Amino acid sequence: MMRLSCLSLSYQNQFRTGKMDLPSFIRTARGLNLDGVDLHMQHLKSFDRIYLKQLRRLCLDNGMSIPSFPVSSEFGLYPERIASEIEKCRVGMETGLFLGAPLVRLFVGSAPAGGDAAEAFKRGADALRRCAEIGADMGMAVALQNHSGLTSTGDDMLRFHKAVDHPNFALVLDTGHFTGRTGPNGPKREGHTYEHYYRSLEHVAPLAPFVRVKLYELDERGREQHIDYKRVFDILRAVHYNGYCSLVYEGKEDELTAIPRGARFLRSMMQAA
Repeated sequence: MMRLSCLSLSYQNQFRTGKMDLPSFIRTARGLNLDGVDLHMQHLKSFDRIYLKQLRRLCLDNGMSIPSFPVSSEFGLYPERIASEIEKCRVGMETGLFLGAPLVRLFVGSAPAGGDAAEAFKRGADALRRCAEIGADMGMAVALQNHSGLTSTGDDMLRFHKAVDHPNFALVLDTGHFTGRTGPNGPKREGHTYEHYYRSLEHVAPLAPFVRVKLYELDERGREQHIDYKRVFDILRAVHYNGYCSLVYEGKEDELTAIPRGARFLRSMMQAA
């Protein structure tokens, strides 16, 4: 059975203006009848264990699972920062594990402008393998999310999966960040169409224990205008996907009005036969 969670970054304007914090986000998710919350590392006010225990208990009291812990890492652009980025990921793994998340989400990033993409790929694969090793020692699965740059297509993701070659390494499927899709955000590549986009989804879906479902522009019923979510969920059902789908809103409409509509729409898609 697919379940629906929400990434705290979906309410980035509420967080930025001080109108929301992680406790109120958790309560908001409960009000939307979601199944889980993805607490982004940047929204933690501290790594203090007392604070983290409060968040963990609040999730329990509101019936919220924490299916992933997102860490925004960058291994491609800055070779000199690899060690500090891996350390950030290690802290994220420890924090996510304490909160009860089974998986940490990482990015690999981009090649430097005018730099060697092959070197950036190798640097990223090596760093991801090291993170997978650290996570294996802790008992935390490590997963790479496609997020433009070096992971702009399904083939890019499969190359990383093959190069990292570690049993504790997996892929997160992001419906917004493959080439071929129109609309805001995401990578663009000359000649790529929606057929390239959906083919990338099909390539990654069998290897994904976690899925991000992006929303950008919603109609009055909450349907996303730039992604055919019936086709997306057909792809997931075809591989018998049985995990969380995490709502990520990146639109311009007020989050407090758009996200409830989007959540109802995604739930209907998940429950469709």
